[in-house]
Amino acid sequence: MRRAPLLLSGLLLAGCVSAFPDQMLQSVNRALTVSELRRAPGSHAGARVILGGEILATHPRVGETEIEVLARHLRSDDSPERSDRSEGRFLVTTAGFLDPAVYASGRRITVVGTVKGEEERAIGELPYRYPVIAAERIKLWPREVAATHIVPVYPLGFYDWPYWPYWRYGPYQPWPLR
Repeated sequence: MRRAPLLLSGLLLAGCVSAFPDQMLQSVNRALTVSELRRAPGSHAGARVILGGEILATHPRVGETEIEVLARHLRSDDSPERSDRSEGRFLVTTAGFLDPAVYASGRRITVVGTVKGEEERAIGELPYRYPVIAAERIKLWPREVAATHIVPVYPLGFYDWPYWPYWRYGPYQPWPLR
């Protein structure tokens, strides 16, 4: 019993650990957000940042891959939160090929990289300035599986639950013990 608080505090602290090594994050400017980068991308060129969000599109090109990301706020473990709030969009470039089937639309990523500058493109008919990040490391977060139908299981039924230990371990066992 004396170790229970220690174990509990260890589990709570493990939930706050970043997905990236500490030495990689030492020179990262966590104060730089996508909205600040969009306002003055030239003044932040060369800064190391950590950004994350949902992938909108992945475009393999000769010698590199470009990912368009809808920015989301990062949680304490550096995973992008699921919400309708966004600070805007940004582009991630990385050397080599990343498969668009794996880095698909809707997947969440977190990127540690360097601000290269900006690129202006159109979203629909409106011009939009994208901050461009040269990725040093990309964390692709696992797909989240939504539970669509959860059925509680009670051995005899909801109202008979106080009697289930005898019934479960008594002479009649409707399913095998594991």
